[in-house]
Amino acid sequence: MTRLRARVAGEISTDTIAAYRAAGASAYGLLVEAEQERTVLATDDYWTVSASQQTFFLATWNAFVLQSIADAFIDADFAFDPGTVGFVPPVTAEQAMRFYAGVEQWLVRARQAQADPRYRLDLHVPAELPAWVEVEPCPEAHLHAMLTASGKLREHAELAVADLRKRAPQSRQSDLTKIKSLLAAAQTTADYAEQLHTQLHAGQSASQDLHERIERSIKDALGKAFLTGQLAAMPQIDQYVPESGSVPTQRLPGPGDRGFDPWCLTDPHTRAQWQRDRRAQAAVDALWKYDPHPDRTLEIQATIDAALARGDVDYATDANGRRLGNYFCCPWSAVYVAKRPIEIGGKRLRPLQQFTFDVSAEEIVEGGAFKRELLVADFSRTEDIDYCDPGADGRHE
Repeated sequence: MTRLRARVAGEISTDTIAAYRAAGASAYGLLVEAEQERTVLATDDYWTVSASQQTFFLATWNAFVLQSIADAFIDADFAFDPGTVGFVPPVTAEQAMRFYAGVEQWLVRARQAQADPRYRLDLHVPAELPAWVEVEPCPEAHLHAMLTASGKLREHAELAVADLRKRAPQSRQSDLTKIKSLLAAAQTTADYAEQLHTQLHAGQSASQDLHERIERSIKDALGKAFLTGQLAAMPQIDQYVPESGSVPTQRLPGPGDRGFDPWCLTDPHTRAQWQRDRRAQAAVDALWKYDPHPDRTLEIQATIDAALARGDVDYATDANGRRLGNYFCCPWSAVYVAKRPIEIGGKRLRPLQQFTFDVSAEEIVEGGAFKRELLVADFSRTEDIDYCDPGADGRHE
């Protein structure tokens, strides 16, 4: 009956989500460990705590926040719709997965910083919350989830700021005041949203404007609380941001130009195997044949190459440090991960977002459009291969 009700409601299974939830649950225990370690620091000036230790506190906080918000979305949906426990609306699944996707990478960095005094963070901080899924109107369960998560985040942010206050000499009061002010803003904004939500449930107003006002306020409060925890962990955060290199974007030769490389879109680590595949050779040739604006395609690839050389992006890896490899479709572009905020091909990327350059002429013979876009997703390994032959079924297992 649960499956039937879920099917009628258009909901999807949370089996995959449950796996991510279980894998990231260690963030809660790690936060307790970090908070206990912070209380016994042998210093009267937190600003002198080692970079690796501050990174441990910050990465643990970030993992905890992402895990908490994602869990809240799933728990709220189950509470609001107990008849379909184990299933959630697609929009809820997408929102939760955007948060779960970053938990692993922050946990990995937290453990590295904890184990290695020489460890230095390789990501731009302070980090931003993952993008919110746009849905009108915002489901009531989502509002409840964000309000619940906000309370938990503020509680732990207050603890972090209180510990920081104990170890803030007079010379650091300016930094401390800024962090306390940010916490106060998070608390005030969240309280305001909670009061509006109470009025909404009291039936005094059920307007869409009020609903949207609550949504804006609670999202703002979550962002402020997230930032507060990071600054409390790393008050002089700019000192630990990896500097971007100065590698400029260089034009890549196009079809017909001297030096043109038809394989320039392909993951360099797997390029040789595709070059030995005759069908892959034909697919790549067809891709360039049907590309109506190869200059645009090459401009985006050149931007990616320059960002890779600067360290703004890197090749995406799993928790064991193994590269994820290439996308399964021709031209088999590499899977990358953003290391700092950056815009490529008109798409803004946040740190830890994985992406690939999805280029395809598969639909153009049938009157479709040529595809040339950055595909942002949480990638996993597959044995599938798609040659994306225009007008043909190029897939095999």
